[in-house]
Amino acid sequence: MPPEILSEIFVCTQPLPADPAGPPMLQTRWRLSQVGRRWREIALSTPSLWSLVYVSGKRQADPLPMVQAQVQRARDLKIHFYGAQNGTGDATARIKLFTFLSEHSVRWEELFLRLTAELVPLLPPFRGRLPSLRRLSIIWHDERSQIGVDSVECFETAPFLEDVEFSSEFRYTPIPFPTDLLTSYRIQGSLESHQHILQMAPNIIEARVAITYGLDQPWPEPIGPTIDMLHLKRLYVTHVEILDYFRAPSLEEISINLNLVSKDENPVEHLDAFFLRSSCTPWRFCVEDLPDIGVTEEILKKYTSITSIGFEFISESDEAVYAHLSMLAKTPVAFPHLSEIRFGSNVFRSSPPFDYPFFLKMLQSRRSSISTAASIARKGPGPDPKTADALNALRQAGMSIFIAGADGTWHARQWTYKTPWVFLE
Repeated sequence: MPPEILSEIFVCTQPLPADPAGPPMLQTRWRLSQVGRRWREIALSTPSLWSLVYVSGKRQADPLPMVQAQVQRARDLKIHFYGAQNGTGDATARIKLFTFLSEHSVRWEELFLRLTAELVPLLPPFRGRLPSLRRLSIIWHDERSQIGVDSVECFETAPFLEDVEFSSEFRYTPIPFPTDLLTSYRIQGSLESHQHILQMAPNIIEARVAITYGLDQPWPEPIGPTIDMLHLKRLYVTHVEILDYFRAPSLEEISINLNLVSKDENPVEHLDAFFLRSSCTPWRFCVEDLPDIGVTEEILKKYTSITSIGFEFISESDEAVYAHLSMLAKTPVAFPHLSEIRFGSNVFRSSPPFDYPFFLKMLQSRRSSISTAASIARKGPGPDPKTADALNALRQAGMSIFIAGADGTWHARQWTYKTPWVFLE
């Protein structure tokens, strides 16, 4: 076999974020280099085989000599690093690893970092040393890691950033970064911080706007012109009120947590104003956590441009799931404009049993539209044999049906535009 082909096969053994086996498969590259002399030569001369440096938060970090050998064999580096607090096993070893990796920051193309209090002081020297960085994800480990940190200023000199994610459940800490080339934006912050950043980012295509701070006060009235996001195609917001501050004429997909709407607010009013102001007709609508059935029904009746509907559960309620399945199973077929229906669970543990027989009944009621695509992305038991046979019959009749098992959580995450290139732990 030509070495070029064997090299490609070696690269195909490496895991993707969607792979349920995940990072443990990274050990494959070391085994490939130990099969024989020829395989070792080809493995060592395939830089992309060694580019991902993964320091897990659940397993002991690889010894420093192994990481040094890997970095020597790679060209560009993708760093996925989970920090550990002092007093937790190999925290000191991880700091040494991160210090070594920082010496090669000019080759970093991708950085996912779970920040701890011990790692924060190591960041300032990165200023001016990130010429290749395109993807950046910063997750704060806990509240202690942010004590005394007013901002993190080292990434503003990364000139080619295209994708950013900043997340903390505790408080918002500014992390300045260049916005000229930004196309993907996923930040957890205050309304003011989102407004400040997005008005300076003209090229964003995909945005996840999450607000978890400053919600003890009423939403301020929009002042001045709305923020134009002319190229935005995919948008997730934690609160429908956020839409009052933006205009997105190119929007194709929208995802919202409708359960966070105030009781005295009608989410459809905010949607109406946003769609009218933007002159957009999105074709995909995803609901995070199941809202009141009346809200879902009103949305589907009003916006007939929606051909794909998705329901991502944060916590599953049998009554809510049954109500939505019943709504979609009405005869004659309810909402004939729908050609794709998706149910998913964004929980890492196994989910409660799903009502597959009723899901089948809903699909059978819509079988006249054989282009319908249906999917269930969740952990937990699959359909019983009888139901599985009936679902296969619908597949053979032309209906596209996808049921994910262990990797279901990853698929469901994509419906609300969570970072696709970070491995789940």
